[in-house]
Amino acid sequence: MGTEDKAINDITTMTTASAQEKLNRHARDCALQSVSRPLNLAAPTVSYQARGPILLLGPEHLLRLAGEHINGRVAFCALVTEAMPQSVTAEMEAAAAVEAESRLVRLPLRALTGYLGRFSAEVEVQGNAANLAKLEAGCDYFAAVLDLGAHPYNQAVLKPAGYQVLADPSQLADAVEAVVALQGEFEKPRYFTINNDLCAHSGSEMTGCTRCLDLCPADAIQSQAGQILIDAHLCHGAGGCASACPTSAIRYGYPQPQQTLDACRRLLKQYADSGGITGRLLIHDASFGAPWYRDQRDHIESGWLGLEVEELGAAGIELWLSALAWGAAEVVLLQPPELPDSIGQTLRRECGVANAMLEGMGLSARIRLLTPDQLVPLELPAGQAEVAIELAAGHDKRQQLSAAASFLFNHSPSTSGPHTRIALPSGAPYGQVALHHDRCTLCMACVAICPTSALSGASDTPELSFTEDACVQCGLCSQACPEDALQLVASYQLDPVPRQQPQLLKKEEPFCCVRCGKAFATQGAVALMLDKLAGHSMFADGALERLKMCGDCRVADLVISDPGADLFEYAKGREANAGEINLAQAQDAKR
Repeated sequence: MGTEDKAINDITTMTTASAQEKLNRHARDCALQSVSRPLNLAAPTVSYQARGPILLLGPEHLLRLAGEHINGRVAFCALVTEAMPQSVTAEMEAAAAVEAESRLVRLPLRALTGYLGRFSAEVEVQGNAANLAKLEAGCDYFAAVLDLGAHPYNQAVLKPAGYQVLADPSQLADAVEAVVALQGEFEKPRYFTINNDLCAHSGSEMTGCTRCLDLCPADAIQSQAGQILIDAHLCHGAGGCASACPTSAIRYGYPQPQQTLDACRRLLKQYADSGGITGRLLIHDASFGAPWYRDQRDHIESGWLGLEVEELGAAGIELWLSALAWGAAEVVLLQPPELPDSIGQTLRRECGVANAMLEGMGLSARIRLLTPDQLVPLELPAGQAEVAIELAAGHDKRQQLSAAASFLFNHSPSTSGPHTRIALPSGAPYGQVALHHDRCTLCMACVAICPTSALSGASDTPELSFTEDACVQCGLCSQACPEDALQLVASYQLDPVPRQQPQLLKKEEPFCCVRCGKAFATQGAVALMLDKLAGHSMFADGALERLKMCGDCRVADLVISDPGADLFEYAKGREANAGEINLAQAQDAKR
């Protein structure tokens, strides 16, 4: 190609690119105008009633200054919780000129719990616990707290509603005004829903899944009596618990997941229908990301399609993979500057799992958590902007994830052949349950305790099956197994057929009573009993043969062979030592 031809070709390419860029911007604007922020306007609310005194915590000089700013507008109690600085500060000099109109309380603070309108402070009085509000104000609770200490007493990343912290002594007046204003009735959305029937946290006094615990930056989640409890008054809606929950027991409710999924689908479809190519989904939060995107939208590449969610942690792996199935070239989570560490760690871990799935399909990693200064498009081919999955309102997180992964697998170029299983980091909520066949007696203890029915049996024959798509790797089955025959293996079967269909792990013929012929246990269970009880004095002189009989026949055989036997003692011994396995009972308990 000559120099002149190359120049003409370059000009043509630039003109075409400029035209497509203009078309992309038009398509982006059409898509954004057609899709409003998903928001559940009918979401239930959480109410606060704040009336009464406020509690001031901190060093003496700041307490005196805060009292002066309050100036009698609201009752307060000033509790000294730390010493003043060793060097004289401007605030100390100002406090020296303040007349002490209120008493400073100097008692050790044992505990401070609660939220707006119901803060309870427990102090120590002569070695005993006492309610500070009752001591100082004659009421049960403080309405709000202003913590003036250099190290706040409450260490949660997201403090309870009504708990104000002084970040800078120079802003003391503003902090006082904010806490004084916290009198009256207030409301906020109830950010979550929880269904403990779906939760895999515990069973039979054993602990299973704990993924939501210790993630909450507001310390709003705890386990009590084997159940996960979320304090709606403490919850800030950060969303990490919903993203980490593998069973949809915890769901983000502001907005509901279906609303966010539907908004994402319509956004990508409208962009494609308007002529846009290489659409890239940019998920951002409401407080930081929304204004940033409005300001920067025309200064970044035209294909970035902003999807606003209340909190970044509320957008989980099922949304990310669905967006790719609907044609997004990549998915970026726009990280706000003050993203809590626990939420950031959760999102990075989930991104790693999602990208491992994509790389297993030959699609390359396309999901990233980026700060605004890192927002550079990946060099990826344009995706097909076409709706691939019907978003039924009844789809839960697990179903949506499976549907999206199945579509991507079936349309990926590198997933033919037998090697469709990928390894995942330990602790991922996807994987297999490996069975040690020689140890398993098909007692069905695992089936009875499995919270998602990933493990199942049959009513007419001893067999154990496993459905991988339902397994959340909670570990309850491996704990319940009396023979230590089960082991969790974090992985993902990309092929939806073996992942979604029950796979037979073990099957045996039932063991039939040698007297009446009734099936009463498995071959393996009887063999195990015979092996463990051989030589036991209770089963000497041929009595071991009774272990091959059903319960009724054992009693009958004992009466025939020894009419004077104590049947009550025999029954206790049989329960303690023989350990008869009743398959029908295990199946009935599971059903």
